[in-house]
Amino acid sequence: MARLVSAPIDLATGILLAGLGTAALWIGWDWPAGSLAEMQAGFFPRLLAAALVLGGLALIGRSVLTNGEPMPRISWRPVLGVTAAVIAFALTLERLGLVIAILTVVVIGSTAGAGLRPLPLLLLWLVLTVLCGVIFVWGVGLPIQLAPF
Repeated sequence: MARLVSAPIDLATGILLAGLGTAALWIGWDWPAGSLAEMQAGFFPRLLAAALVLGGLALIGRSVLTNGEPMPRISWRPVLGVTAAVIAFALTLERLGLVIAILTVVVIGSTAGAGLRPLPLLLLWLVLTVLCGVIFVWGVGLPIQLAPF
């Protein structure tokens, strides 16, 4: 018996994109869109959301029409490591400042893959801290404290 879906990766990606686009359309449904001549705040988000839905539907169609690789096993270590790093950043940024929040992200995020040695980890933390400080604190002017003291 032939399988209906011969490209499960395309199917999963299509469902994800179509779902995100549908959610974005639903969230922004009450935003005024205006017209092409007079665009308002909801015009571009609706356009992007519709493009996501259409792209997702195209991938779903492709998953039925073309052959593809089977769905790989999910490696949970990277998923959990990156998720934990993002949550830790969100919890530490306001309380402990940018420097410690980035250190937290780098240390926890390093558990997601092959561990870095201490020196590259330290260099990554320093470079990210300097770049984020220059771009977001001084460049954009966001009110982010650099350290808790």
